[in-house]
Amino acid sequence: MKRLCSILITLFVLFTVCSCNQAPPNADTSDPAEQNSMSSACSKDSVDEFLAITGHMQGDGLLSGFSITEENLYNVTPPQVSAATDVKIFKASDSCASFILIDNEIYSICESFGGYGFVNAVPCDFDQDGHTDLLVASSWGSGLHRSIISVFNVETKESTVVYDTATTDDPPIDLFVTAETPSTSSSDPTELPTYYCIYSAEIKVNDNNAAKLSYVATDMIGTVEYENGAIVFKPASK
Repeated sequence: MKRLCSILITLFVLFTVCSCNQAPPNADTSDPAEQNSMSSACSKDSVDEFLAITGHMQGDGLLSGFSITEENLYNVTPPQVSAATDVKIFKASDSCASFILIDNEIYSICESFGGYGFVNAVPCDFDQDGHTDLLVASSWGSGLHRSIISVFNVETKESTVVYDTATTDDPPIDLFVTAETPSTSSSDPTELPTYYCIYSAEIKVNDNNAAKLSYVATDMIGTVEYENGAIVFKPASK
């Protein structure tokens, strides 16, 4: 009898240890770095369309000081932006000059000198006017590298800066933006809230092509929200 009890106790202990060492059924055991690793869109799609429009603009006005050619220009429009809008974003692989094409007109989407220029963007409509705008992450700055979070209004064709790392304790930090929804089993995803999150990131230029970036999230530093009629940045709780 004592021997039987001893065997049962031993089996119970072994079962408990094995159970405690197993991950929960829904746990994600993948490498966090791989989870948060992202690559920019980078193709030659519609480059000829851009060049046809800007052919008469070379060296003048918006394109002054930039050499924009078929060889160095890339379409970097993120898939989420393409799915929600008709706009296209282009970037030079050497100067990082970044432009947006809207209704056959070209506009500057961000500053680029001394930085990565356009990094990424997600569609948004903070002012609820029915027009999809863009929440944009970019960087520039010779001597003082800074990252910018801005909203590009597709109606006014103007950018409003929401967050500038030049005013923080860590100006050189790089950023990218995401639009996230909470994990849920809701049958109607259109009713879920969207959170516009800003992450610090490690950015890498691939193949010596500044239009071909990859970035790995390090920390969420805050969110962008619409509050009392204004678009505001809210730091993450520490």
